Amino acid sequence: MPQIEQTLESIRDEFDKWIFLNASLINLQSAKELDSRFRGNDTLRMPGGNDTCAKIVGSVRAYCKDGTCYIHRLVVLPEYQNNGIGKALMSEVEKMFKDKVTRYELFTGSQDHRNLYLYKRLGYKTFKTEKHNKEISFVYMRKSV
Repeated sequence: MPQIEQTLESIRDEFDKWIFLNASLINLQSAKELDSRFRGNDTLRMPGGNDTCAKIVGSVRAYCKDGTCYIHRLVVLPEYQNNGIGKALMSEVEKMFKDKVTRYELFTGSQDHRNLYLYKRLGYKTFKTEKHNKEISFVYMRKSV
């Protein structure tokens, strides 16, 4: 694992600025519980786990600035991928900011075909590709509201 290069102050600033949304698995007893997926300020509960020991299986970060919602670091544990968790997290972020923004923006690696596929399915379109170094390029995508 690479060494963290951020200062403690920059990490604290990040926590003040960003909204963190996590997905955790719980057992649901009824369809009514499924409809009320939010059980905390920042946790999207998904069916399929033990409610007494909810396990975070995915996460996304987002913040709003000047009418744009910037979405970063959508992650889902490998063993829970392809179950709609990433899509659910993205949908919740979009719902949270829909009345505050005119567009959503994100970026991902140009070789991350699964993420690119997901974002395109959700209506995001590429507006810029940027070479980071010899091996790595980033694809910047946006979606208008």
